[in-house]
Amino acid sequence: MEPLGIDVPTLAGHVGIDPSRLEALLDGRISFTVDVAVRLARALGLPPERLMQMQVRYDFSEARAGDELNRIDVIGPSTPQPFPQLGFIRGRLGKTSDPFGDGSLYFQDDLAPKIGTDRYAGFHALWRGDRLRIYDADGAVIWTGPVLQNLDGRILLPYVRGAVWHSWFDLRYRADLSIGEEHAAFFQRMRDA
Repeated sequence: MEPLGIDVPTLAGHVGIDPSRLEALLDGRISFTVDVAVRLARALGLPPERLMQMQVRYDFSEARAGDELNRIDVIGPSTPQPFPQLGFIRGRLGKTSDPFGDGSLYFQDDLAPKIGTDRYAGFHALWRGDRLRIYDADGAVIWTGPVLQNLDGRILLPYVRGAVWHSWFDLRYRADLSIGEEHAAFFQRMRDA
């Protein structure tokens, strides 16, 4: 406030909030609301989303510091996840190298080396609704479940922490892929074209 040459009562009056509320906000005793963020952003020529992002980051950092929340683990399904006995593809998980991001996650079937010289033969993008069964280095099944997507369209594997299942792709774990309805419809459209 001092570099702007504005005092709390003046700014509070300008944006239409109680000066004691603005003082508490600036002291960190209360949190930004969307309404206050929009009011202050308009008055100060800032994007309101930026103010809310700072508030959300702070709130997350406070929540993560709590011992009670740190004791919560990933929940698993109440019953074992089914996987088809027939009609699945055997192969390996993989991840493309991408210097600007996480890389793309994929499944490469075991037939790929037998197909020929096409280095992308047997590569399958993972689609929402596909199912995977993943094996550890000793050949034991460590996870079975659906492939999901987050709001950005990135792959998610539920019931296990992200850092864990990302390592499965980095280490090219063996896996079985059962193609879901959307994926199968895509293949059918490609055959019909």
